[in-house]
Order: sequence, then structure tokens, then C-alpha cells
Amino acid sequence: MFGNIYAEFRQRPISSYFTIKGRRSLYLYCVLTGIVSGLGALLFSRALAWAEYISLESISGLHNTHSGGEYFVSLEPITYISLGRWALLVLPILGGLIAGLVIWKFSPDSAGTGTDSLIDSFHNKEGKVDPKVPLIKSVATIFTLSSGGSGGKEGPISLIGAGFGSLVANLTKAGARARRTLLLAGTAGGLGAIFHAPLGGALTSVEMMYREDIESDTLVPCIISSVTAFLTYSSFNGFGSVYKVPEIGFIEYKELIFYLFLGIVCYLNGAFLIKVFQFIQEWSKSLKLPMWIKPALGGIPVGIIGYFLPEVLGTGAGVLQDVLEGSFQFPNYTSYLTQDLQIIIFFLLLAFLKIITTSFTIGSGGSAGMFGPSLFIGGMLGGALGTFAKLVLGYQVSVASFVLVGMGAFYAGIASAPIAGMVMICEIIGSYSLLPPLMIVSITTFVLSHKLNLYKSQKNTRFESPAHDWDMNRDLLEGILIQDIRGKLRNIAEVKTSTLLSQLEEEALKINASDYIVLEENGNYFGMISLRTSRLFLEGRDLTQNLILVKDVTDTSILPISVRTNLATAFKTLLDMGMDKIPVGENGKYLGYLRYADIISIYFEKTRSAKPVSGA
Repeated sequence: MFGNIYAEFRQRPISSYFTIKGRRSLYLYCVLTGIVSGLGALLFSRALAWAEYISLESISGLHNTHSGGEYFVSLEPITYISLGRWALLVLPILGGLIAGLVIWKFSPDSAGTGTDSLIDSFHNKEGKVDPKVPLIKSVATIFTLSSGGSGGKEGPISLIGAGFGSLVANLTKAGARARRTLLLAGTAGGLGAIFHAPLGGALTSVEMMYREDIESDTLVPCIISSVTAFLTYSSFNGFGSVYKVPEIGFIEYKELIFYLFLGIVCYLNGAFLIKVFQFIQEWSKSLKLPMWIKPALGGIPVGIIGYFLPEVLGTGAGVLQDVLEGSFQFPNYTSYLTQDLQIIIFFLLLAFLKIITTSFTIGSGGSAGMFGPSLFIGGMLGGALGTFAKLVLGYQVSVASFVLVGMGAFYAGIASAPIAGMVMICEIIGSYSLLPPLMIVSITTFVLSHKLNLYKSQKNTRFESPAHDWDMNRDLLEGILIQDIRGKLRNIAEVKTSTLLSQLEEEALKINASDYIVLEENGNYFGMISLRTSRLFLEGRDLTQNLILVKDVTDTSILPISVRTNLATAFKTLLDMGMDKIPVGENGKYLGYLRYADIISIYFEKTRSAKPVSGA
């Protein structure tokens, strides 16, 4: 027995043991993708933290705050390399220059947010990602953010997982569908790990592909990868939530009107962000300058703004944490305005300048994500509305609640991802107590923002995506009945019940057929037989081969389908049978058979140029 097993093992190529054969093996690779995504997120966050420690804290002397669950270097700044706050004028330029050179030299596709190129890979490139993009994107983003560039770190982290998922699909010779699934699973893993949000990461990856739809087919693989990545990352970084927040929630229903107004404000500012970002993108493209110098030019206004208001530099996660905890030190510019009014103005100023710095950082060709800045901008808008509500209502409104709702709503609007925005915020604070206002504000912003388009590669629905050509035209096959294509029915691969089974092999070689319709002597339908079944039955029966008839091994359980059956049903039946043809009848009379290849040919005729298929 062991000898037979070893012989079979020797005959099969090693690669055959690693191919994706079904959902179970796909889920196994999703676990592997999640582990790599979690480790990639861990390495990236550690490298970025050390780079920020050297650049922002030691060189510029800036006290760089962090969110409660974020990894950071807790050492004292290196004083002998300190250049003072003036360094903030130069660091974004220098970081942009280095990032630009890295991108230009090694991977021009690594510029920008990374999310748009990921969406494009899913829809238009069968989930294929250049293996070097995740690494180059990570290096460029570290230089961009650690030098004060405004952006998020989710872009390279999601690309690390997506790139590995695509690589796994290539190594296992998976088809386009499995590759796309692993691409999104890797994306979910990166997001789930870095934001401590396994469900939010999975929902974001399936929702951001479309403006009005979700990639529901990949939800379970994305959850598997995201949970695995979260556990891997948190094993080293702790299992706490990203943001530490005080007790929050609804106090009075009178606050609802202000939450609704927050949805409108998030929509207006989201539209402004997209306009400014796309304007700077086009301006940067129009410059007759080398690609590598453009991010450095974008760093000039970022450095100037950051010198006067360093809160808008980097990811902004630390500022959000301080605001949520109530420990942020607001400036007191004048005695002519109350402290609350000054706080409102300061919140709005931070949101406005974050839009400007982010647009210049990423729009000029720098490398960073848009998710982090969207949380910051939405949080500042929420802080302004929460403080305003406190002024109007006359009691201690939870400003932190408005900040968090604004974070989720703003991202929901610009990314067309309302469900992901709600769940992500609940997970990064470790509480679902804000879900009701999050639902109200996120849906309001999403509905108002239906014409906004931050990610140009997004499709409206799956029916516009090349990834779902088959889904898009399924109704086409449902509208075609077999009786409409009677001319396609064949009567070639047919044998009589009295035919010797040994003769079937000779007959098959003549007409290039693998499955046969078996007919009685009077032409009535009897059943079906496959060449595989015939060969297995004859194996070891050399002496009795001439005694066995076709009818002895015919599968009589396969019945003809009606000519009034549509092609979609016929195709599904063929897949369930495992045969390459299916018998067709009308009123108990056998008419002929329809091939799998015939249905595919009709599909191509209706959607694109037909391709002839040989065989019987």
C-alpha cells in the first residue's frame, strides 16, 4: 500500500499539491495571507515609528503624540542632531525628494494613495500586482510620513497583503477569480491588523471596490485573512483598541439635529477635499519636470504650514487621541471671543489645512494613504459641531462622540463605504455604543456624496466590472431557451445499448468525444456513459472485454432536459453532472444533446467575438 502511495507521489509534480482546488484550500491560503499581512503591518509600523523618532522628534524637536494603541519609540530625543523647529520647513521637501527618487527609480506605480491602483488591479488586471510595488510603496511612505508629509499608512500596509495574496495566486497557478479573492484578502489583512479592526478591515476591502455595491463573494475569505492578521499583529503589539476614549454615547435626542448637520458638513468638506486633491494632481502632471522632483515641490507648502501648525503633519493620529481624551491644548488667541468659539474656529482651521497638506503631499506624487487624513478631517469637523452643539444646547455634550462620528462619516462619504466606516470606527475605539449616530450620519453623508469620486478606478456596481463579466450577462443566458437554438443540438456522440464497451474507445478516437449519449435500438434515450467510466470498468478484464455491453455500465439516472429550459439552467446542470454534454428532449422524445462548449460559444457570440470550439 505504501509503495503505491509513494509511486503516486513520485508521479505527481510537487506544485500539484499546492494548487487551489476549492474553497477549503482557498481559505487555507487566506490564513497564510493574513499571517504575512500581520507581519508586514508590524514591520512597517515599527520602521515608521523609528523614522518618526529620528526625523520629527530628534531633528525638529517636535513632540510627536500617538494614539493609545499605536506603537511608538519611547526614548528621549537625540539632542545632538536637533536642528530645532526650523527643520520642519525642510524635512517635508527632503522626504518628498527621497520618496520621489525611490518611486521614479524602482516603481512609478507606487506613487499616490495605493488604494486606487489596488482597485484597478482588481477590476482590470485580474488581481495581478507587481511584486516589487508593496516594498517600494512601504519605503516611499516611510520617508513621506516620517518627514512630516500628510497622509495615512494604510495604503502600503494593505498593498503588502494584497501583493502577497497576488503572489500566492501566481505560485499556485490560480485563476483570475481566486487571485482577485486573495488580493482583497490581503488588503483586509493589512487594514484589520493596523487598525485592530478585523471586521472593519474585511468590510472596507469588499466595499471600496464599488460606489454602490460590495464584493460579497470575497467577504468570508477577507474575514479569515483579517482576523488572522489581527491576531498576528496584536500578538506583538497588544490587543487593545487603537484609540483610548472616555465613556461616550447618546445623552439627548436633541443632539440628533446636530449629527444630521454634521453629515452635511462632512459631505461639503469631502467634496472640497476631492476637488483640491484632483486639482493638485492635474497641476502636478502638467508640470514639465522630472517625476522625482514633484513630491519635493509638494513638500514646500506642507513645510510652511507645518512650521506654524505642526498638528496637520503626519498621520494626525496623536492629535485625534488628545482631542478624544480632552487633553489637547487649544490656543487662546484673543479675549474678544469665548474659548468655545475659538475652539470651533481652531477645529475648522485644522480640517481645512489638513485638506491642503494632504492634497499637496499625495497629489504631487508622494506616497501615503487617504484613510488616515480622512479620519483626522472628519474628527476635526465633528469636534467643531460638537462644541457648537454644546454652546447651543447649554449642557455638556460629548464632543468626543461627535469627533468619532465625524471620523466615520467623512470616510464613508469620500470612499463610498458607509458600512465599513461605521464598523471601523466602532472597532478602533473598542465600543459599539455610537453605532446609532454613526449609522445616521454615515448614511446621510453617503447619500449626499453619491456623485463624489475619490478613487477613479471604482465601479458603480459589479455589473460594470470586468471581474464579473459572467454575472453581468447571466440574465442574457436566462433569456435564451434551448428551443431557440435547436440548430446547435447534435447527434454525433451517440452509441446504442448493444455496442461492445471495448468498441467505445475506438469510436471516441474517431470523433474526439469523452462523454456519450446511449440510445436503445429504437432510438429512444437510455442514459449516458463517460469514457472515464468505460476505462475504469475494463481495467483488469482482458478476458471478458468482448462480453460487456455499453448498457451494462450506462448511468441511467441522467435524464434529458426540456427544450424549454434556459441556457443558464442548462449550464448549471452540466457543471453539477460533471459531463461535457447534456441530453435534450421534448414530450418524452430524445432530440439530441447540447455541449458545454456550445453554451460558452453562444455566450461569447452575445458578449464578444465568438471562438470556435472543436470536438463532438
